[in-house]
Amino acid sequence: MRFGIKSVSMDDIARELGMSKKTLYVHVKDKRELVYLTFKNHIEEDERFCNEVMDSTSNSIQQLLNLAKHLVDHFKNMNPSTMFDVQKYYPSCWKLFTKHKDEFILGQVRENITQGIDQGMYRDGVNIDIISKLYISLINASIDPAIFPGTKYNHIDIFVQLFDYHLHALMTDQGRAYFEEHKETLFTT
Repeated sequence: MRFGIKSVSMDDIARELGMSKKTLYVHVKDKRELVYLTFKNHIEEDERFCNEVMDSTSNSIQQLLNLAKHLVDHFKNMNPSTMFDVQKYYPSCWKLFTKHKDEFILGQVRENITQGIDQGMYRDGVNIDIISKLYISLINASIDPAIFPGTKYNHIDIFVQLFDYHLHALMTDQGRAYFEEHKETLFTT
């Protein structure tokens, strides 16, 4: 996450783990398998965290603030080239990420919007399916280096702007009041 996937060798990984490369190869066939298992584990941990937040936090805006804070903390330690490396060199990992985004995250967005409307935090009458898919499309755009090259844009800034844009498109006056009162939990990065 810190250096990007392509720039880290199996020698680097073995050294960081305090083991020989030979011992590392007892556990994984090659770097491709290690990257896949690591990526899969990371997605599973994120899904557990998301489910925990959704189950333990009743306010729809607070749910998003908690999730966004978690993502911003992860982005701080992530090399901007990581997602590009995954997309270009590790198609099986990219497939996992795409499935995670297009199924799990989409479902979480739908659930959050539905709950927010029921709570009066989000506007009534929005098409939940369309808004959810638009949000996923914006996530896709936000990680596309052709649109937001890492040399010109900070990935945390992109995420925070996307998050702010999404919420402001949905919030009612009640939701905006709650957001204004609690947004410092996200923006103190």
